[in-house]
Amino acid sequence: MKACLVNPSLSVDILYGDWDLSMVDTISPPLGLLLLAAVVRQKGYSVSLIDAYAQKLSAETTAKRILAQSPEVVGLTATTPAIHSVAKLAKIVKNYNQKIKIVVGGPHITAVPEETFKLFPQFDIGVIGEGEETFVELLDCLVHKKSVSPSVKGIIFREKDRIFITDRRNTYLNMDSLPLPAWDLLPPLISPYQMSIMGSLSNRSTAIITSRGCPGSCTFCDSSVFGRNFRAYSADYVLRMFDYLINEYRVKDFIIYDDNFVTDRERAKQICQILFEKKYNISWSCCARLDMVNPELLSLMKKAGCWQIEYGIESGNSKILESMNKKITGEQIGQVLEWTKKAGIMTRGNFIFGYLGETKETLKETLKFILDAKLDYLQQSFFTPYPQTQAYRIAAEYGKVNLDWNKMNNLTINFIPKGLTERDLIYFSKVAFIKFYLRPKIILTHFKQLWSRKKLKQFVIVLLAFIKTILR
Repeated sequence: MKACLVNPSLSVDILYGDWDLSMVDTISPPLGLLLLAAVVRQKGYSVSLIDAYAQKLSAETTAKRILAQSPEVVGLTATTPAIHSVAKLAKIVKNYNQKIKIVVGGPHITAVPEETFKLFPQFDIGVIGEGEETFVELLDCLVHKKSVSPSVKGIIFREKDRIFITDRRNTYLNMDSLPLPAWDLLPPLISPYQMSIMGSLSNRSTAIITSRGCPGSCTFCDSSVFGRNFRAYSADYVLRMFDYLINEYRVKDFIIYDDNFVTDRERAKQICQILFEKKYNISWSCCARLDMVNPELLSLMKKAGCWQIEYGIESGNSKILESMNKKITGEQIGQVLEWTKKAGIMTRGNFIFGYLGETKETLKETLKFILDAKLDYLQQSFFTPYPQTQAYRIAAEYGKVNLDWNKMNNLTINFIPKGLTERDLIYFSKVAFIKFYLRPKIILTHFKQLWSRKKLKQFVIVLLAFIKTILR
């Protein structure tokens, strides 16, 4: 049995909507597929991996490369805005060879499996939730029984004209039992991959994931795949990843893509302590919840090479924060940003405009908060009612909703609160970016940073992208 795992290509229009961000497009390794490939290989199956997105392959070219591998099973991953592109690729593959089993996984099929299967008959099987154990069981089933067994938990599949969904797989993997991701199946790790220009300190940068799940209960967040149950690699396992990538690929900068790197504070401290003691000449950044850091941890993170933390602030209005179930206050946010700056770590604040109950007054309050806060980077998106989130279920009560899956990319406006217009949301977005980034202290901060890294070319690229953004 041979499997081919594919990270499908996605057009810039789908990914960024009206925002012209192709110049600063971040292309990360497909971390979920890399781990799945490693697990499949560990179980004795032959596996290949095609990263069509990184290599900018058309659907037709991708299909031909898949067929050249002669796989019996093709595994595709899909987010909500990518599902139509993934379905197009699956249809092309099926047109060439009906016998190939098409398996789709990821957050979209997990959130709305039945609706997706009714819309796209080219999908044979969908993996709901975490995929490692499920995908291997599917391969075992196909090898020995030549058909899909209803005993495999966590799948949706079709038999003739009927669709079946099995019980959800509730077991959680021991993370340390997993092999290292199969980085060797990729093109060279540094090229064609490019991490965020403003989010990395070296051209030799890559991304890793060290945990799953987030204990937070934000109403806008899609946690359908990994759930709220936090699980993580041990500190020793994480250091194995660092060692491998540093020694094999000469990586100098890491972006940790965990939902919340500091959920287990003691584990975070252990990782930082080991990084500090080993004296790696590396830098790294991460995401963290504001209510889970303190001055001691921040100081240790800085010593271990952390240079930037991304915080999900979302709004400067207390009522909006409460409706999001963020469980933080403006006073907490200000205190943590001050601690972070004092530790010598740069701050990135994420904000969502146009949430349920948003008004011009709440947006003005958020804008004032953004300009007063100790932030080095502003990242702003529009509220997206992702399927099966708490906010999705009640969004229509608060405004006009566009449920086109193609538009659900956080940057296209597909929800307009009552009392606001699309023009209002665009206006506040532009004002926020202009007033934040065109302040002399912010310009000087970023110019100095890119000058010290000899990345003035990147500074020009970012500047042009910024101009296109505010003129869009």
